[in-house]
Amino acid sequence: MDTKALRQKILDLAIRGKLVPQDPNDEPASVLLERIRAEKQQMVKDGKLKAKEIKNDTVIFLGDDNLHYEKFPDGTVNCIEDEIPFELPEGWEWTRLQAICEPITDGTHKTPTYSDEGFIFLSSKNVTSGHIDWDNIMYIPESLHNELYARLAPQKNDILLAKNGTTGVAAIVDRDCIFDIYVSLALLRIIGYIISPEYLLSTIASSTIQNYFNSSLKGIGVPNLHLEHIRTTLIPVAPINEQYRIATKLEQLLSFADNIESDKTDLQTTIQLAKSKILDLAIRGKLVPQNPDDEPASVLLERIRAEKEELIKQGKIKRDKKESVIFRGEDNSYYEKIGDTVTCIDEE
Repeated sequence: MDTKALRQKILDLAIRGKLVPQDPNDEPASVLLERIRAEKQQMVKDGKLKAKEIKNDTVIFLGDDNLHYEKFPDGTVNCIEDEIPFELPEGWEWTRLQAICEPITDGTHKTPTYSDEGFIFLSSKNVTSGHIDWDNIMYIPESLHNELYARLAPQKNDILLAKNGTTGVAAIVDRDCIFDIYVSLALLRIIGYIISPEYLLSTIASSTIQNYFNSSLKGIGVPNLHLEHIRTTLIPVAPINEQYRIATKLEQLLSFADNIESDKTDLQTTIQLAKSKILDLAIRGKLVPQNPDDEPASVLLERIRAEKEELIKQGKIKRDKKESVIFRGEDNSYYEKIGDTVTCIDEE
């Protein structure tokens, strides 16, 4: 079974609203997005956000002609039907990442000075599996940490997204921990965590979003995913209760897929060991019973030597001066004869 394809199928069903049933009593996603917009306005009033950080926020809606439109802060409206990858269920909405996350930024562009101890420093190498690898980390000195942390202070439930390397792979910060990040990682923070981080992570991991990321890569040599493309990524938003149901179901199904992959690996290992054992038994003469009436191998080898001698006489091959004959001596030890030299090879 192709477990990678199975995982993608599960994720694609999730973001299309086909993994769990819809509940008509759920608060629609439009209300959820309105709450996020209100929260962002309040954050501007409280000085937690700058007005320029929300100036590109848009509202996506379905027009009377059943086409999708995007309304910009200046009041202009554009039809974006050609950007919409699929239709959503009733109660769902399309939005862009920048409308639900702030900040969306990356780590330091400076090449860090590492130290043997100090503060944790993560890069895209730490999110290759879709989970943060806290075991293989680098450290930076306190002076550099203070500089970086003043600009960007990651926190639990933020999402780290690889901009290069394993481009598009993301992971949730799953612990309260002080650390800094490199430019190869983007940080996405959901406004008020009003949207489920687990749901957003699964959306990012879907083939729809991954294909968009891949089509947006720029650069020669090591392509990069730019922040502008991350910010404008279209995201399907489910009602919040359905997000929780989806996250719960995904945990069950993806765990099942992981178990299949593990079982497949164990089976492949067992098959390989069995093949090696069978081959080992074969070359030791323990795979099939011996027949005392069989012509011994010594006669077979003698026939081969006689054939080679004939070929040498005919000039078809040259004599190999290092050709050897292996035999068992009267002391039951094995010997190798090369020319006039005889050597015991029992240790071999």
